[in-house]
Amino acid sequence: MSQIPTFTTLDFNLNTLEKGKFALDSEGEVVIRTFAKASGLNTGGKITEVTINDSSWTALPTTALSGRNALSIQNLSGGEIKINYDNTVGTYTGIVIQNGAERYYDVGETIIIYAKSLSGNRTINIEELA
Repeated sequence: MSQIPTFTTLDFNLNTLEKGKFALDSEGEVVIRTFAKASGLNTGGKITEVTINDSSWTALPTTALSGRNALSIQNLSGGEIKINYDNTVGTYTGIVIQNGAERYYDVGETIIIYAKSLSGNRTINIEELA
């Protein structure tokens, strides 16, 4: 049975980029560096009601919360809606969010999500977390 070797120093034959992926822990063992992106409520949140219609795409919300890292779209409007990342799509094309359903996204403030209703005006709830 072969043993897995234990390294106590970094192998300096690796190129600079490869070496940057590794570090030594407090016991001198080689570990892989990881970086976590904060998602969820860290600095603040905002809830907005947005009224959408069946003739044009509406940004959710019209202005993003500064530092946003998560977004929830709750459809309790009484009718079906669709969301899309492109407001130039002329038809009713996108991801369906049925009445009574929610969608969650880990998404930054520069990403815009648009919504359109199947019929008439619908008011939906948008929750943003930063």
